[in-house]
Amino acid sequence: MIAGETLSRQLPYWLVERRERLTHLFAPVPALALALWLSLASLPELLWMALIGYASIHLWLVWTADSRPAGNVVRSWYVDWLSILVDALLSIVVISVATSLLHFLPVYVLIAWRAVSGYGRNQATTVILFVLGPIFLFQLLLSRAGNAALTAGEQWGAAGILAGSLGCGIVAIAASARQKATIDQLKIELQRERNTREARVEELEHLANELRMRMRERHALEEGLRAITSTLSLDDVLEQILDSTVQTFGAERTHAVVLTLQTDGSLDNRMFARDRQIQAHWVEPLIRRVMRDQTPAVVADAALDPELGEISKIGLRSIICVPLFVGDGPPRGALTVVSATFAAFSSSDARHLSAFAAQAGIAIGNAELHSRLRRQQHLLQAVLRDINDGLVVLDKENNVVLANPVGQALLNDASAPQPWLERMRELASRLSNDGRPVASPEWIVGDPECEEGCVVYQAVASRVRTDDDLSDLTAIVLHDITNHKAEERARMDFISMVSHELRNPLHTLNGFVKLVLQGRAGPLTPLQQDFLSMADEQIEQLSGRVSELLEYNRFKAGRLALQPDVGDLSLLIAGTVNRLKLQAEQHQISLINETPQLPLCRFDNQRIGQVLTNLIENAIKATPAGGTISVSAEVHDQEVRVRVSDTGVGIPASELGKIFQRFYQVAKHRRAHGTNMGLGLAICQQIVEGHGGRIWVESEEGVGTTFTFTLPLAVEAEQVID
Repeated sequence: MIAGETLSRQLPYWLVERRERLTHLFAPVPALALALWLSLASLPELLWMALIGYASIHLWLVWTADSRPAGNVVRSWYVDWLSILVDALLSIVVISVATSLLHFLPVYVLIAWRAVSGYGRNQATTVILFVLGPIFLFQLLLSRAGNAALTAGEQWGAAGILAGSLGCGIVAIAASARQKATIDQLKIELQRERNTREARVEELEHLANELRMRMRERHALEEGLRAITSTLSLDDVLEQILDSTVQTFGAERTHAVVLTLQTDGSLDNRMFARDRQIQAHWVEPLIRRVMRDQTPAVVADAALDPELGEISKIGLRSIICVPLFVGDGPPRGALTVVSATFAAFSSSDARHLSAFAAQAGIAIGNAELHSRLRRQQHLLQAVLRDINDGLVVLDKENNVVLANPVGQALLNDASAPQPWLERMRELASRLSNDGRPVASPEWIVGDPECEEGCVVYQAVASRVRTDDDLSDLTAIVLHDITNHKAEERARMDFISMVSHELRNPLHTLNGFVKLVLQGRAGPLTPLQQDFLSMADEQIEQLSGRVSELLEYNRFKAGRLALQPDVGDLSLLIAGTVNRLKLQAEQHQISLINETPQLPLCRFDNQRIGQVLTNLIENAIKATPAGGTISVSAEVHDQEVRVRVSDTGVGIPASELGKIFQRFYQVAKHRRAHGTNMGLGLAICQQIVEGHGGRIWVESEEGVGTTFTFTLPLAVEAEQVID
């Protein structure tokens, strides 16, 4: 079959494509010629019967072959060999019956035709044709031995038979040789393909082994990463990095692992080594090089590197070193693996170790951050525990989220008439949106009527700003002012004593001076009159200062009680302005009352009049000639706001927060109007705050100043407004 296909491949392309069609077209022509030849040959009866049987059997075989199922190879083989057997039987009959070439040639052609048609399926069909011709010629020559020689036609026929048989043999032999050559070529190609496939299989096995090794390394790397991120202790993290590195590269090729961290310019090494002779400083030159270049380094043989000569002397050859990044910035260390095997590490190992070092750097950074946070936490706890002040932190719902021991002790104080937590919540509610700190009045521990020997605290509430995703907190610091209160009481007692001691001599001196000025001690010269008038003015000023001291002392000691009552504030303002208008005109200043009719307020008429007088007199002192002072008021929410505005020199911005401090004077006013005790505004603040109001100042230097204070509306006024 292969030989037939080989012969077919040698035919022209167009002939191969049309071979079957041409066969069908010209098949009847040789059949008719052969039938005519057989009818003219006058074959013996036995040969005719054999030909008829031969045709019948082949027709049956053709029918059997066409009716067999497609792909039935066994049955096709059976039909082919049965056809060859029928050809052999017909050949035997022809040899035994035919006596001349005329009888033999048609049958020989018939068998040849059948052999050629079946050669493509079975090359054994040519054997009969190859054997039949020589045997018949040999038998024919034997039968004619001693008789007449062959005629010229018989000779040509015998030559044709012999040529056909020999040609058939030659073709068969050539086809077999070509088939063998083709088979050999196919075997060579098959062997080459087998070798290629075996090489491919070996390559795939190598890749599979390498993949399994990488998978083991990756699994070890994942386990190592899981281990180093499972703790926040820096020492545990560093030890786990060493263990995980050994697990990642395998103990068989890992003889030492060095973890290096740079601290204050020096290298701190942690090491795992199978041989205690190995020293970490032997690989420091490579570590410094890697940290400087910020790239991994793979050394196949340390003996070739002059900087690593010490480590090569003990039999260690391969080194892999990668930089260790902890946080942002340059490397803070390196991770180094040392092996006794030549070229034990590859670039792939460098990539794996770099990936592991990146995660190790993150774990080290987290551990260091955790350590710093723990130290800061311990420091904060120590500060909160040991400070003398109490600290309580409230959340947005005024729940306690933090309290130090002093603050917790106050929260647990059950003897207080008002719970401390309730006081703190009230203080926190007074914080404004701008977050300015708010101070509480004095809070006494225990009996609120206690005057001496009791513990006194003052609380200051401040807003604590946190991240956007957290609610703001309120921190309340409870400062122990017991000693300060004792010192303040002693100071006030001293001021009160001195003021009373000064007051009586001043009254006596003032009385005698006035008597002399009135001429009851005799006539005075003009010069004496001037001197005594000046002395009288100074005595009056000194008496005023002593009165201020006494009044301020009474306020601070709480011995001066206010007597608020429902009154007409607009009427008080009008009376005060009219009383001071003459004084303003003497300084060439316009004093204007712009106050409308106000609802009833609750206030102490005498003390609020004192506040108005002090503010207007201060405005007169601060306003140059030709200036204007205006007094106005308005209702705002549930309070009345009273304003005293001037067009004076103004107050520097740096001094605005100090003017309500006791004994403080604005520098410009001090230079322009001489010295005073600076208690007027402090007394005004105490009076206004004693009414439950507020006082503040707004000023622009060179433009003017506005003092504003508030008073609450009376209950009757609120009902009228509603």
